Amino acid sequence: MPKKRLLGGLAFFLFLSLTFFVFFGAGPPPPPGTPDTGESAIPREEFTGKDTPRYQDYALLIAGLSNGKGSLAAQEAKPAWINHARVMNQTWGTFDRRQLSVMRQWASQELAQADCDTVFYPFSGPDFVNMHTLFPQARTYLMVSLEPVGEIPDFSTANGSFYPGLERSLYDLLQMSFFITPKLKASLGKHEVNGVLPVLLFFLAREGVRVEDVKYWVMNPAGAIEEAPATTAPVKCGPGDIPGLRIVFKRPGSAETQTLYYLRLNLADDSFERNQHFVSFLEKFGPLTTFSKAASYLMYRPRFAAIRQFILAKSSSVLQSDSAIPLQYFEPSAWDLRFYGCYKGPIALFSNRFQRDLAEIYQRGADIHTLPFGICYRHRPRTSNLMLASKKTTLTVNRPAD
Repeated sequence: MPKKRLLGGLAFFLFLSLTFFVFFGAGPPPPPGTPDTGESAIPREEFTGKDTPRYQDYALLIAGLSNGKGSLAAQEAKPAWINHARVMNQTWGTFDRRQLSVMRQWASQELAQADCDTVFYPFSGPDFVNMHTLFPQARTYLMVSLEPVGEIPDFSTANGSFYPGLERSLYDLLQMSFFITPKLKASLGKHEVNGVLPVLLFFLAREGVRVEDVKYWVMNPAGAIEEAPATTAPVKCGPGDIPGLRIVFKRPGSAETQTLYYLRLNLADDSFERNQHFVSFLEKFGPLTTFSKAASYLMYRPRFAAIRQFILAKSSSVLQSDSAIPLQYFEPSAWDLRFYGCYKGPIALFSNRFQRDLAEIYQRGADIHTLPFGICYRHRPRTSNLMLASKKTTLTVNRPAD
């Protein structure tokens, strides 16, 4: 092995080891008096008047896409935005050619049988783009993660630091197809990019959809939901409240709207079981197509048994990398399994999560299908794996009222 490649691999391993320790260690405490709401404490005034920007205007500006007739068009003359647009057009173009275009073609051929009204993405972070690329026609998307909700930037007072902050937040996903959680945690929640909302708007605009509406969404401990426009101050969260977002958008040429929920909740057993009103909310959208990758092998752990069982009980299909639910939990009598790519075992950081039964399936080589793109921690092409599990019995269809 060339010395340069060996040193590069060692550096990458050391970096992941450090970030894993930061994430699962205790970490520094928040400053005294910091509200535990998941929202920015920065006050915002409601936007009013006939020139109020539309949500699509914000999405395009954040994505670095020109919208010359929009209410934020004057922002496009600023040097910070011009540089951001140049960087993002180049970076996204490379990402789309290398990753997304290949995924789209593969998904159109392989995932038709997994298509259903709702896609559930646990441990998602703000990774809308991988989910939407694989399942572009779902009616509802449910993303659940720990990152703060955030706000739309106030570009009338922004000093230009927002764009570099956003680019730092996006870097790992655009290079490796996943967010490194500790780095994402460090970049979100700051004044420049104070949560997932700007990142989600970036992805929506770059995916070519039109953002129709954005609401702050909060569920209280009794299960009641309160919403407010995302151009106002976030809904205040009390003890036990679950914050989130509800974003409505349309694909070009479509008369039907699609809805994205981003919901901030710890999916460990004590939290998941304590919030049964939230579980009931998720169940209303069933049956689910569950998608999971780069999940830090959390569902291998006993304290994530509840979310693992929820997925197995409420999903008609599961598309996942080996970092999600171990193969042993998919009973052959209940699931048809289809394997893609290759299984080289976990990266060194997660070496104790090696699955011998999965390795034996790939070693036999029978009915292993091509995976023409990289995904999850082994993100390079021809090193990744996915498994599509399809339930043999039909689940009852639920459909919440609009």
